[in-house]
Amino acid sequence: MLVIGHEPPTESVVVAAGTLPGWAAERGIEVVPGVAGEPLPDPATIDAIAVLGSVQGAWDDAVPWLADEIAYLRTAIAGGVPVLGICFGGQLLARVLGGTAHPADGRHENGWRQITTHAPDVVAPGPWMEFHFDTFTAPPEAEVLAVSERCTQAFRTGPHLGVQFHPEITPAELGTWMARWAGTPLEARLPELGVDQDALREETAARAEESRAASWVLFDAFAERAGLARDVMVR
Repeated sequence: MLVIGHEPPTESVVVAAGTLPGWAAERGIEVVPGVAGEPLPDPATIDAIAVLGSVQGAWDDAVPWLADEIAYLRTAIAGGVPVLGICFGGQLLARVLGGTAHPADGRHENGWRQITTHAPDVVAPGPWMEFHFDTFTAPPEAEVLAVSERCTQAFRTGPHLGVQFHPEITPAELGTWMARWAGTPLEARLPELGVDQDALREETAARAEESRAASWVLFDAFAERAGLARDVMVR
């Protein structure tokens, strides 16, 4: 599984992937980290792709590496490679498959938020970590798997799965987010957004195990439809 991150160096992709590498190791799936804007492996050599989050907009064609990433995903999908999109990755997957990615226009969600699931065998009930200022409309013919009061939260079409929330979140990943927030305009906005960093850190630590277990259910569901692992145990 190629895991595409959006923050160099390549080594940072493993931390940004949160619970995904641990799940993959348990299922006997090799993770190949890659960074958007840098050379990526031939899609024909990859069994599946996971696209992680980004501070950039999946709708913003001024992002220097975005056109190349879109072209890469289109080539991969045309070649039958299943794609899992997370947050920015979910928005980009929606766009590539014929939906849209766009600013959330006040419908942003930040922190642990309750969502409504229509497919609990994929998206487990309970709060999920959200941190986004953009969102997506699901592609035509896609099955919407989960929603919140503000946004579509998950869709599936064929072997492809896109989510708006962050199933992969871990305390370590949150720590890297907070380090990047330090001294930025976003950090100054956090109180306005209702985000208390200390409280968010504590809640993420308290929810770490239940969140990991829920993420593995979601990854298992993706892998099963993708034909990625024959021994996946769907719970």
